[in-house]
Amino acid sequence: MLHLPNILNRLRSAGFSKMHRDQFTSSRISFSSRRNMSLFGRALITVDPSISKDLDQAISNVRTFDPSGYLPGLLLKSNEARVGHFAVRSFWIETGLRFKKKSLKNDHSSSKQIPGVGQREILIPDEERIHFWKNGVDAIFREGGGSRLIQQNSTLRLLSEIVKKQSLPRHLFDKIIKGREKDVDMKQYPTISSLEEHVDMSCGSLLQLVLECDGIRDNCPENEVIFEAAREVGIAHGLTNALRMSVPTASATGKVIIPQDLCTKHEIKSPRYLLSALGTGDEECRRHLQSAVKDVVEVARQHLEQARKKREDISNHPFGEMALSAFLPALASETFLDRLESHQFDLTDRSLRNVGQIEHIQCAQRLMLASWNKSF
Repeated sequence: MLHLPNILNRLRSAGFSKMHRDQFTSSRISFSSRRNMSLFGRALITVDPSISKDLDQAISNVRTFDPSGYLPGLLLKSNEARVGHFAVRSFWIETGLRFKKKSLKNDHSSSKQIPGVGQREILIPDEERIHFWKNGVDAIFREGGGSRLIQQNSTLRLLSEIVKKQSLPRHLFDKIIKGREKDVDMKQYPTISSLEEHVDMSCGSLLQLVLECDGIRDNCPENEVIFEAAREVGIAHGLTNALRMSVPTASATGKVIIPQDLCTKHEIKSPRYLLSALGTGDEECRRHLQSAVKDVVEVARQHLEQARKKREDISNHPFGEMALSAFLPALASETFLDRLESHQFDLTDRSLRNVGQIEHIQCAQRLMLASWNKSF
């Protein structure tokens, strides 16, 4: 098991100097320091060389598209759980990506380039994306790693090995895809309960898969309290992600994350009007939106509280320490909820997403301390 002293020992054995460790805890994180942090992560995970490159790609996907899931993955108690975390989280990320990257050719407009990357974003039709991942999961569970489809995708290759080694259940992968499929045509969820149901399918299933990677099985009655807590943390995590991505999602797709029942409660007009009003600086509309966002935040916090009420029972469980480490994403979610509250629940406040380096370090320290104290 990796407690903080063990982490430092692994860093030393990986060739990290005191300077590198100081860079990790410094508030000034340079490019070379970020590279060291990537090496730091890989120093904590051992894996068969045959899947090492695929794991590196999975870790890169998490760091790029879901950075709040990166450190919690490193702090899991077993190597199997850490590898599984990045594998299933990469799957969760890719099933929701609306864009793929493709190298630019000279005849493409520079306006399509991604600064600093030299690539352009290519929109993936939702039907094509869902179809690909449905077939991918089917190939993993029916054909195994020899499938041509699996060999074309690094995440599927990695998952194929993890599923085979850990005997992961198919239904959780299917639930994640079903949640993605349901989300495609849903411009606005009718009720907060329907939104909770959706994020449970997506984020709740993700967290349960991480537990399964650690050998904690859902089909064992004695593990019921652990999976109940996982569901609560997953819903809180999902609601937080929805709020975090609400403005970019609305801009790209027109989807409004605030459910219809809360819009009605707080006198928010139609989604189309809402986006237009916010764009023109309608302060009354902004205040109504803040009230609705506050309600969603309170629901997310209630789920976190329900999960934490089970903490003592989980601590006394034979798998308790491993399970508690899997719930660390709850702290990353709570950090954003606290930040949103400090900005008066204003999702349109541009400074909300401008998180400083010191705040990143403070969040990391909080996660590591929780890991040390077997909490979340």
